[in-house]
Amino acid sequence: MLGRTLCGVPIRRVIRMVWVLIAVCTLSALPWMMYEFKKADFSVHYQAWFMAGIFVILAVSVSVYEVAMHLEYYNCPKLQIRVVRILWMVPIYAVDSWLCLRFKDASFYIDPVRECYEAFVIYNFYMYLVGYLEDEYGDVASYFSTKEQVQHIWPVNKWIRPWSMGDVFFWETKRGVLSYVIARPLMAAISVAANIAGVYCEGEFKLHCVYPYVTFVNNCSQMWALYCLVLLYEATNKELAPIRPLPKFIAIKAVVFLTFWQSLLIDIAAETNLIHPAEWSTYDTGDVAAGLQNFLICLEMFAAALGHAYAFPPRDYMDPCRPPAGFMNNIKAMFDVGDVMTDVSGLVHGTIQETQDNIRSQLSQLQIKTGLKAGQNAALPT
Repeated sequence: MLGRTLCGVPIRRVIRMVWVLIAVCTLSALPWMMYEFKKADFSVHYQAWFMAGIFVILAVSVSVYEVAMHLEYYNCPKLQIRVVRILWMVPIYAVDSWLCLRFKDASFYIDPVRECYEAFVIYNFYMYLVGYLEDEYGDVASYFSTKEQVQHIWPVNKWIRPWSMGDVFFWETKRGVLSYVIARPLMAAISVAANIAGVYCEGEFKLHCVYPYVTFVNNCSQMWALYCLVLLYEATNKELAPIRPLPKFIAIKAVVFLTFWQSLLIDIAAETNLIHPAEWSTYDTGDVAAGLQNFLICLEMFAAALGHAYAFPPRDYMDPCRPPAGFMNNIKAMFDVGDVMTDVSGLVHGTIQETQDNIRSQLSQLQIKTGLKAGQNAALPT
């Protein structure tokens, strides 16, 4: 469908030109509309919902177009399924944030969707990079086993020995990323259960509250997953050069890191009374801080959508020798998550097996030491 022409012009270009025209007109008219709203004494809440909604619609339209283009020219399923999942990050972030902004009382139960998908995106980006390496070099473990050893970054190098290049390196980095995929939904479920039980206490760092423990696990698992991605990039950046990995890293990590640090700074501002509710508002300080974070994310996702479109362009997979199959024929591929379930299952079984092997090894060494000690004692003269 998107590969067809209209008066000799590809439909995709027509759609793009129409979108650019609408976006320019909308953004140009936005200041005037906000001025009219203020003059008509519209509530600040309505103004925020409206402005955020405009940016969400623009961001979602960009991402949906890019997804449709990838599914239209679905010539490299192994890589493009990862790209499609990554591109859905912006619509999910944008719509989730707008819903949280609009329905603040339900935000606690809406936000986990965005947080869980963040982990899913990091996993898919890792598998995208590994998938490209497998297509180009075959057995990546064997290929990289002959490469120069990659050292851990400070301060991790003070605590963990370098992972041997090859099977060990790829297993450990994959495990680090997948651990976040497991931890994030698990912590979200615990948070919801704790909130229902009345012991979550969001924003309170008290021993009897669940919030600090969940936050600690989430932050540690997220940082470790991102660290594993950085380590993979360090080891493979030369081999990944043809797919321009740096813009892709920036596009994903910017969304994850900037939203996190932005949220942290807003929370600090709220705690120090730099942010406080207006006298006429029914919002408390926490509501204002959460609303500001969600409002900013709605605006920022428009820029993120453009960044993702630049970093993951469909033209990389367009083949003039292969006519497009049509995105409707490939749309079901988006809903197949069998590969994720297989990887998570493999991680769990592999970790259990590794733990059992380590225990057996420790017990065997302990038995040997005990036997040697007994033999030495028996050899001593009485």
